[in-house]
Amino acid sequence: MNAFAHAELKTGYIMPLETAELMAKNVMHACQLEAKPAAVVVLDQGGNVLISQRHESVGIHNLIAAERKAFTAYSTKTNSLDFMRNAQKNPDAQNLNSLPELLLLGGGIPVVYKNQFLGAVGVAGAGGSVQDHQCAQKGVETTLKTL
Repeated sequence: MNAFAHAELKTGYIMPLETAELMAKNVMHACQLEAKPAAVVVLDQGGNVLISQRHESVGIHNLIAAERKAFTAYSTKTNSLDFMRNAQKNPDAQNLNSLPELLLLGGGIPVVYKNQFLGAVGVAGAGGSVQDHQCAQKGVETTLKTL
């Protein structure tokens, strides 16, 4: 019997642009509640940028940092703050900083809905790794509660 005779396709969720827009809005709102303007990037499940925006008072370099944080969360399927802390404890992992796409700083959050990976969010410019992480996490959680 053919091993593929009973194979099934998986159905899954995707992050539509409207959800990415809402997520970016919720992240920016979370940062503003802490009086911390920021930049935010939302990646889809393929690692492509859906949203890239920044508060007018935040330097443009923060968009690059936000995208790299989002990519780090996307690639590792973990938040970039925990990834950074783990890398600091593991000398072998510290070399991951040499990969130009990764940024081992807090602010990158994977987006998971009903155990399915939808993409990632990156935040930069909100005052540091912990603040960036908190804004991203609050914005993602707020958005996922509406789905």
